[in-house]
Amino acid sequence: MSGNNSGTAVLKTGYAFNRAFPLLTRKKVETNFELRNFKKSDETALAAVINETWGLKSSPKNAELALRFGYAYLYYNLAYSSFRVVAEYNGFASGIVCAGCRKEKLPNLGYLAKAISYALPLFFCREFRSQIAAWKKFFKVTAANEANMAKEYKGRLYLLLTNPSCRGIGMGKKMLSSAEEYFILNGMDRFFLHTDTECNFRFYDSVGYKKVFGSVVGSGPNPWEIYLYANK
Repeated sequence: MSGNNSGTAVLKTGYAFNRAFPLLTRKKVETNFELRNFKKSDETALAAVINETWGLKSSPKNAELALRFGYAYLYYNLAYSSFRVVAEYNGFASGIVCAGCRKEKLPNLGYLAKAISYALPLFFCREFRSQIAAWKKFFKVTAANEANMAKEYKGRLYLLLTNPSCRGIGMGKKMLSSAEEYFILNGMDRFFLHTDTECNFRFYDSVGYKKVFGSVVGSGPNPWEIYLYANK
């Protein structure tokens, strides 16, 4: 569907597996958005943003399972975070930031159970099973990196995600600033995050974060590279 001439955002239909969620085009996006706490009703919009960001719209043959991946990844990050803030634009959840203290004893078991329930059917899909080896390497690398950072960094930024159509309007920086404030208020002046070449990793260069580690997962002309950034 399209917008009107009043200066509001032009909308286009979301992917076939999630037609209810409109993706915002860059052309007429306003900078008016609000930050608020995560709500369950945000899950479908944010799962669609995950799939949009990682280019899963055309990869999986089973579109329902592709969306399940988005749900699983969303709830996995929610489970390990104590700070969960959503950026809402034009009535839709268009971004999310998740952060927390690395030394918290247990994840949110409700969110973790949701992540597992969404992820289980993926193991019965051949296309997703073919990616499991790469994901195992990803988690092995990130776990090793986190162990190396244990003494220096108390906080971790688990997820920072914006609808690609909303980039360039300050949404990502605003969410990052809110997470930085959370860290400071909770005595975590140093924190880190993982990102990779499938994401907009250069955003962290632009805000002055430093790249601490870099690892290559896979092979070929365009291997998957995983980075660990720290705020200082």
